[in-house]
Amino acid sequence: MSGSLRENLERIFMDPVLFAKAFFGFDATPYQANFLRDPSKRIVLRWSRQSGKSTFLAIRALYQAMTHPETLTIIVAPSLRQSMITRDKIEDQLMRVPSGVRRLFVRKLLRTVVTFKNGSRIIALPNSPQLLRGYTAHTVICDEAAFFAEDELVFYNVLYPMMATTVGTLIVSSTPWGRDSVFYRFCNSPEFSKHVVTWRDAVGAGLTTQSFIEEMRHSLTPDQFQREFEAAFTEDADTWLPQSLIAKCIDPDLEFMDFNGRQKGEFYVGADFGKHQDYSVVIVVQKVEDRLNLIHVHRFKLETPYASVIGYIKTLSERWSHVVKVCCDISGVGDYIVEDMKNGGVQGVEGIQFTAPQKENVATILKQKMLDGLFKLPYDRDLIAELNVERYELRKTGNVIFSHPEGTKDDRFWAVCLAVAAAILGREPSSRLMRAF
Repeated sequence: MSGSLRENLERIFMDPVLFAKAFFGFDATPYQANFLRDPSKRIVLRWSRQSGKSTFLAIRALYQAMTHPETLTIIVAPSLRQSMITRDKIEDQLMRVPSGVRRLFVRKLLRTVVTFKNGSRIIALPNSPQLLRGYTAHTVICDEAAFFAEDELVFYNVLYPMMATTVGTLIVSSTPWGRDSVFYRFCNSPEFSKHVVTWRDAVGAGLTTQSFIEEMRHSLTPDQFQREFEAAFTEDADTWLPQSLIAKCIDPDLEFMDFNGRQKGEFYVGADFGKHQDYSVVIVVQKVEDRLNLIHVHRFKLETPYASVIGYIKTLSERWSHVVKVCCDISGVGDYIVEDMKNGGVQGVEGIQFTAPQKENVATILKQKMLDGLFKLPYDRDLIAELNVERYELRKTGNVIFSHPEGTKDDRFWAVCLAVAAAILGREPSSRLMRAF
């Protein structure tokens, strides 16, 4: 290596912003440059969607690994699938580098581990205490940390100790979600260097457009827009399932099951039928002892014929061993849906008339299971947001009336309620819901 080339490389390695430009072709925006150059050992990020957060978390990880030999960078997220998004961003950036240059630095690209010729590694993991223990890390990057289950245990008993001997750097990033979280605590801690980026910064940097922001403003609830684009925490005003409760039900080890696979277990299905304005949704929960795991979600396109939805449930029932019960809302479609499924060979089908009392019953069953820690779901951003969208009002009669803000959908919420009700009922008739709950 010539002296001038060595000097140029040393200069690039001294500045992560030059590094991002030289290796990956990125001209960092002012807020991205501030993050890359921040020398703090504790950093917290709240960045709007479309602001380049995932890309620059990946670049920060690469800068650490490529310029600091024999170091370990760990990426942690609410699920392995989510941590792999950052890992894939890392590979995307490496693929921007000419192959000859890439071979000088990268030894091996595996599914969850990237190893470098200088002895450094980047490992992607879910926020599972069992899988995280045993590492000694120099940098820990936590993405969507507000959705970490057992966040106090993960941060204070696992992540902090793994950096004790290295005096490592902790970078914590998330969409705001719930004030009863370690992430919220970090956002208000004087020990953390804070980087807050809103949609205005992203528009100003040319990473998104004002027209897209206005489209999102009309597509999302005000609370969702505040969280996603203003990077602001919101209150849980009259929501049936609070943000903190949903976060506690996320299981980092749980993944969705493939419709095409031959799955085995004890399964219960909830089906909410829609067509023109509402979606048809099929939800499957698996019963494992006393616990119910949400393991399959399918939302059909608008205008999908009911016959196609029935066919989907029938095929699933044939492939998966065994589906014990299917509960479906027949309020807007009638009993013939149940008869069609029975005639098609679907076993254990039960129609539920969604009267106001019955809605309250099935929604209460779901909420109680969550409060008891007996309902778990994988991390899925869209599903989590929809579970939080349902509002309730307690009338003076003592009855609960449910609603959702204009422009939002609650089909998945009710399909989840139906699937959980199916698991509670087992082979019992749905009239038991009214008697027992």
